[in-house]
Amino acid sequence: MTLRTMLLAALAALALGARTDAAPEAIYGPGPRALDNREVFAAGNLPLWQDLDRAGVEGIVLNPTFLMAYDFRGMNQRRDEVPRPEGSYLTDADLASLAQIVSRTGLDITYAAGIALSGDRCDPRLAPEELGRAAARFEVERNVMRLIRAGVPVSAINVDGPMLRLLQDSDKPASCRRTAGAGFDLPTAAQIVQAYMVEMRDRVEAAQGGRPVEMRWLVNLPNWQAGQIPRLGNGEAVPTTDLARALRSFAQVQAENRLPGRPLEISEIVIDYPYAYARQNFSHFSVRVRNLWNASRDLNPSGRQPPLGFIVNSRSYPHPCLEREGRPDTAFLTFRRGDGAISEACQRAQTGEDTAANAEDGALDNDADYLRHSFVYADALKPGGELAKRLVLRDGTRIADHIAHFYYQSWGVNPLSNAWYMERLIERQKSHR
Repeated sequence: MTLRTMLLAALAALALGARTDAAPEAIYGPGPRALDNREVFAAGNLPLWQDLDRAGVEGIVLNPTFLMAYDFRGMNQRRDEVPRPEGSYLTDADLASLAQIVSRTGLDITYAAGIALSGDRCDPRLAPEELGRAAARFEVERNVMRLIRAGVPVSAINVDGPMLRLLQDSDKPASCRRTAGAGFDLPTAAQIVQAYMVEMRDRVEAAQGGRPVEMRWLVNLPNWQAGQIPRLGNGEAVPTTDLARALRSFAQVQAENRLPGRPLEISEIVIDYPYAYARQNFSHFSVRVRNLWNASRDLNPSGRQPPLGFIVNSRSYPHPCLEREGRPDTAFLTFRRGDGAISEACQRAQTGEDTAANAEDGALDNDADYLRHSFVYADALKPGGELAKRLVLRDGTRIADHIAHFYYQSWGVNPLSNAWYMERLIERQKSHR
């Protein structure tokens, strides 16, 4: 664990609601769909990663698809696992290069978990605790152990949308309801999530010789009902599970603490709220974030309220040239065509230019637009920023003072080039120090 992570852990251990005076740390997430999704980890790019480290970026968050040679999310619908296409995941040689990057920088590794809460693991015949443990064991062996066997230590695990993967009324892709036709009620889902997180923490820590792992909870915030505000896409406003109820149910399971061993401590709540959706309705954004903050006070048995992290992403901004170039042979590899790539002209168009004309043309259709919105989003959330001003409670609590991390990551179309994004993030970090 690096000094930066140790300091953040100390901050998280302060009294309930303690202010995070330090500026949010940056964590970078390479895009798994980018043209250089594997090449960015090659030995020749080590200087770029070293520059990222020197610029003050704390670590790297890895999408689970980087580690998945087989798609196991819907196995009960098609009994055989489906091999994922070559080039869509990291090989053992790629992971060896990543191990060198980690060993020669101060960058921590965060793994984005939760993907095993789907398919055959959604077995309603199992007790909740056993279902959660079984899913964690499966995912650790299939994904996380690939990192550890390659010599890549894991410092944190961001569990992505665990309740949405389990609930009966969830529309999350690859959820239990969508992949296995089975969902769970709120108390059962809360028990499954707790067991899953504890088992994953304990197994990863044991596999890496006791090295501690922070457990963070990633919340896909627009996909939750918040009071009278329906979840995104619920145009008819049909009542669905309220996020505050879900968090209270989990807090109750945490308070009962029926599992043996060390209690589960949520070190951070990571918010996924694409900027494009925040811009559509800033009022809904602020209500959702305030509700989450208030409902998360009692998540930990220790009484410590987790600080927040924000993924400063947006929705995908594809350029129209991608359609003109024809559909990719593999939908996941957006910029590949056959054994090659989209044309150089389309690559330039998708990357875009960081100019006033591009920023003001009204079209959000390239990586430069995406990057600009990511940086605007982060600035708006900093104390004194436009969004930060909306996140003040009646008792005077300024939620923006409690943001521990900004995650510069994208699991969608943007960017075409991870190296391009990294270079600009490095420039920004240096200019903001």
